[in-house]
Order: sequence, then structure tokens, then C-alpha cells
Amino acid sequence: MHLILGFGATGASFLRYLRKKNIPSIIMDSRKEPPGLAEFNQIDTKNLFLGRFESSILKKVNTVLVSPGVEFDNEILIKARSLGIKVLTDLEIFIEESDSTKLLVTGTNGKTSVVKMLGHVFSNIYEDEKVTCCGNIGKPVLDTLNEGNSVSVIEVSSFHLEHCESLSSEIGVLLNIDQDHLDRHHSIKNYREIKEKILLGCKIGLTGVHDLEKRKFKNLKIVNFVDLLEPYQEEISLYLEKQWPSHETLNVKAVIAIILAYKFLKNEKSLEKLIMDELALINKCLKCLSSFKRLKHRFEILGLQDGITYINDSKSTNISSLLSALKSSEKLFGPNKTLLLCGGDSKNQDFSKIQSSSLSSIKRVFIFGKDRERMIEQIGNKVDCSLSESLEDSIKKSYSFADKGDVLLLSPACSSTDMFLNYEERGEKFRLLSGFK
Repeated sequence: MHLILGFGATGASFLRYLRKKNIPSIIMDSRKEPPGLAEFNQIDTKNLFLGRFESSILKKVNTVLVSPGVEFDNEILIKARSLGIKVLTDLEIFIEESDSTKLLVTGTNGKTSVVKMLGHVFSNIYEDEKVTCCGNIGKPVLDTLNEGNSVSVIEVSSFHLEHCESLSSEIGVLLNIDQDHLDRHHSIKNYREIKEKILLGCKIGLTGVHDLEKRKFKNLKIVNFVDLLEPYQEEISLYLEKQWPSHETLNVKAVIAIILAYKFLKNEKSLEKLIMDELALINKCLKCLSSFKRLKHRFEILGLQDGITYINDSKSTNISSLLSALKSSEKLFGPNKTLLLCGGDSKNQDFSKIQSSSLSSIKRVFIFGKDRERMIEQIGNKVDCSLSESLEDSIKKSYSFADKGDVLLLSPACSSTDMFLNYEERGEKFRLLSGFK
């Protein structure tokens, strides 16, 4: 008997997977009405435990299938491990059963953008390959098992990695690491170690974290993709300046490096030698990316009203993504032009660590959400701030300070779940309140 622990999107994919194999299951979720339940109208209520965790059920169980939303120190998981019961993620099952080439991508910021860009580039350059983009980006990996894909580009979150005991992939990518999800992972050290799991068991590892490959992975093929592309820095930079905000630079370089690493897997040349010979492929990647439609809610320029530019960066859920947005805003519009809307659930991030020099683009900050009092205590001595009751209130207050040529930037640096369903809902609310359809 398998126990499905957590019944959201991943939990529902577990049930579909088990039913295809005629494996009986028990479902357990702390929520009384988990989102995965709506899809299924024939679940034996004897095998359904909602609104509570029942550890006695483990007597019937030989495997626990854990969803990423379930914390590592959940009482059921602690008990299962102590009893020697196998605990698996959907990612581990997928890796074991899928014949596709697996590209795993993680990082504090940019992973969704990189996965989407890779899907776009692969479909243009490798037309004969059947490519899927899945994982944390939306479609659970187990739902792609029988699609006949030759390449699987998988976005992997720290919530997934935390539960993984073993990973293997053709290419593992760690884009960056900064403080995030400290409410769950408790310390930046623990968070970092969880993220670094992506580089274990891969044939080629790519990272944008400085010196990581030298400090911790001396015996593995881990390459810094920024250093790797140094010979073509001028060509890439010229393209980026014309097409992309500055905070997307790392993402574009990562995509190019991953495409080159994929070619290397089918080639006997060293990766470094391949780079020297592949200017044509790099240019082809850049050309493909010029037709890529950038993601909604990620530094999305909505338009101009009354001389003010509105930018929706609702996908910013941590400090490092906020700082990237501020850097891009200053590059595009100049210093002291940005009216920043931020706030929400700060996830125990420490905003006092932000350097004053990183805030030079800001004219004034409007802070809303659950942790607004805490945030203003931490940054109020570095930049002019106003407290707001809501996102709508922040927008209204900002108009008193706005002049033509200014920028109204929503870049919350916080989770949205204190006030919204998700960052998409928050971004759409901002769009509508700002007068854009």
C-alpha cells in the first residue's frame, strides 16, 4: 500500500500514476478540501484522511509518496523514516522510469524563465526532438511519463530537492543562491545545501554561483557557465543590451550554456573546446531568444499612463529578485525614479541586510502585507517609506509622489499568500488596478 502525502497537483499526479499500475493507495492531507480532490469523484473514503495526519495508518504502508508542499519534519515523514518505510518524490520516480534526456534546473531566481526559454530554443534548434517543460513550472513530471518525450526540461524547487535522497540527470543546473524560504528551511546554510543537491549525480553540472565548482565539487564535472562563455562576452552583451533587462543576463547565458552542454553530450570534444568552436550555435540561440515572449509578472512592462511607466514584477518573492528589478529599473529610467510597491509574507528574510547603494533607483517605497511593520523597521532608515493597508492603497498613495518620467514598480520581494492565491493573482490585480487590461 502506498501513502500519498499531500494532495495538490503533485498528489493528484501520484494517484493517476498509481491507478495506471493498479497499485492501491491511501491519501492524506492536512487540508479538509485539498485542491487535488476536485478531479476525482471515486475515492474510497476509508482510504482518505483529510484535515489531519494519522500516523497509525503507517502500519498498512510500504511506501510514502511525498508532495513538495509537505515539510521535511512532518510527523508522518519522521515516523515513516524511523520505521524504515521508503519515502519517494515524483522526481525520483520519474528519473528511474523515464528514458528521456533529463535537464534539471534550480536556483533562487530565474528557474521558470530559463526552463521556458529552453523549451522555446529546443523547439527551434532541435525540431526532431520531442521536448517537454515540466515540474515546478506547472505540469507534474509523472504526467509526462508516457508522452514519448526525448528531452525533459524540469524546473526543480528547494521543496522538491529537500525530500530527494538520490538524483541523476544528464545536466544539472544551479543558477544562483540567495536567501529564500527561510521560514521552511530555517537557515541559509541548510537552504544552500538543499539547492546544491541538483549537482549530485549529473553528467554535466552548470552553475552561476561563483567558485562553487572549485569549493565543493572538485571531483565532478561542474562548470561555471558565466566563465565558460567569457570568450563570447562581447557578442552576448551586445545582444542582451538591445533585447533584455539587465537582470535577465544570467538567464540568457544559462540557456546558451545548457544548449551547448546538450550538444557536448553527443560529442567527444571537451565542453571548453566545444565552446571555442560554436559561435554559430551561440548566435542561433540568441536569434531564437529574440522571438521568445517573456514571462508575465517578471519585470513585465505594462505600459505608460500620464507619463508614468508601470512594471509588473509580481513574481519577485525574495530580496535578490527585488534587487535585480531595481538594478534594471535604474538602468532603464535612471536613479531616484522608482516608486516601489513591495510586501507580503517575508518568509523570515532579513531586509536590513540590503545595502543603501542598492536602493539608489528608489524615490519612495510603499509597503503592504502581513510583514509590513517588520519590513519598514528594517529598511526605513535607508529609504523613504510609507505603510499601506493593501496593494490598492499602495497604488493610490504612490500617485501623490509620482511625476512624469517616474516608474511604478510592483516587486514585492515576498510571498503573496497572505493576501492572494498566488503571485499571478497579485500581478493581475496590479494590472487591473493600474488601468491595464
